[in-house]
Amino acid sequence: MPLLTRRQFLLGAGALTACGVGVAAGLSGSRWWERPPESVGQVAPVESPGPWSVEARYYASFSGEGMLNCAACHGKTEEPLPVSYCHTLHTGTTVQCNLCPHRCVIADGERGHCRVRENRGGRLYSVVYGNPCAVHVDPIEKKPLYHFLPTAAAFSLATAGCNLRCLYCQNWSISQVPPEQTQNTDLSPEDVVRYALESQAPVIAYTYSEPTVFYEYMLATAQLARAAGLLNVVISAGFINPEPLWELCQAVDAIKIDLKGYDADFYRDVCEAELGPVLETIRTIYETGIHLEIVNLVVPTLNDGLDQLRALAHWVAHDLSPDVPLHFSRFHPQYKLTNLPPTPVETLDRAREIALEEGVRFVYVGNVAGHPGNHTYCPACGEPVVVRQGFAVTEYNLREGNCAYCGEPVSGVWWPGEPAGRPVAVPPGPPDQ
Repeated sequence: MPLLTRRQFLLGAGALTACGVGVAAGLSGSRWWERPPESVGQVAPVESPGPWSVEARYYASFSGEGMLNCAACHGKTEEPLPVSYCHTLHTGTTVQCNLCPHRCVIADGERGHCRVRENRGGRLYSVVYGNPCAVHVDPIEKKPLYHFLPTAAAFSLATAGCNLRCLYCQNWSISQVPPEQTQNTDLSPEDVVRYALESQAPVIAYTYSEPTVFYEYMLATAQLARAAGLLNVVISAGFINPEPLWELCQAVDAIKIDLKGYDADFYRDVCEAELGPVLETIRTIYETGIHLEIVNLVVPTLNDGLDQLRALAHWVAHDLSPDVPLHFSRFHPQYKLTNLPPTPVETLDRAREIALEEGVRFVYVGNVAGHPGNHTYCPACGEPVVVRQGFAVTEYNLREGNCAYCGEPVSGVWWPGEPAGRPVAVPPGPPDQ
């Protein structure tokens, strides 16, 4: 075999992919020690993954045979190189996680970008199943979901971990660490549903950190909750691959997406993610017909350019629908961006004006107490149909989803009559994304 040039080595070395990849999508709740021996195959975990581990639903195993297509990871600048070396040891126990667009290549004993999905003996496991680090009952308005059953109590939970690295993360103490560094609770999907029912919370919310990384736990809980007559909402950054997203959409009733900005460089430099997959996620959610709301946290000097805010609003109004609620929230210095000031309220006011100009019919200002942009206004007569004070609803002027003043339909998921929720005090827990 001819020697490789230095350029070929630099382009190709370190990339991992495989010919003949076999998908091993484990069922949610399927622990390896509970499976019959013949289902384990040639690769089995060397040691018990622990009581909060289940096999991941979306990953692929490398066969360890044939050529490595290095160009798949490093760009298709050259033909695949016939190499047998890499900066990561290439063995039959290497796996690739296919849950999110990072598509982490994970060696045996290592974890992915999210810190909670671990390769053990060639099988990928979620190590946070049934092991949340935050459990609270919140008002649905805290998520924020403004067009989904106002006043409803949401039984809310999260595990450690996140697949983004936002420099301004509000929940960095749980999202940017592995589960070994958080205080956790043993809470199975069955327990979550039972406690939600006991709390008289009609909604279960998967929130606080990033629900994508505890996908198996969320999906199993959502399916049980639906069977019990409960609703499910997801508070997410939307950095997830199409197949798991589609499956999730079949089990939940509403998703709120944090659209970090409308700029690819901002996503890469500030969040260590990509804008394109998030936009595709939002389109998919909208096309499924489940309830969708979008939040943009406006960060001074980083994503607050008026052109960017206008482009974001234009995309929502014209690529999705003018009826998709859009929230502009105030940034407060957090985590690694404590050098920046809070977002000026004037910037949020201007963002709201721009979105209305672009045709978005329901635009909100978040994280500003007492702001009139917290209310929902009838798009026809302009009267306030839902009035909020903080996370509390003080007026509800909708009848069967129509404006009580003029009869105009208001898009959303509303109570059939008067709100059936009860006042929920906001606990001293983590903020939603």
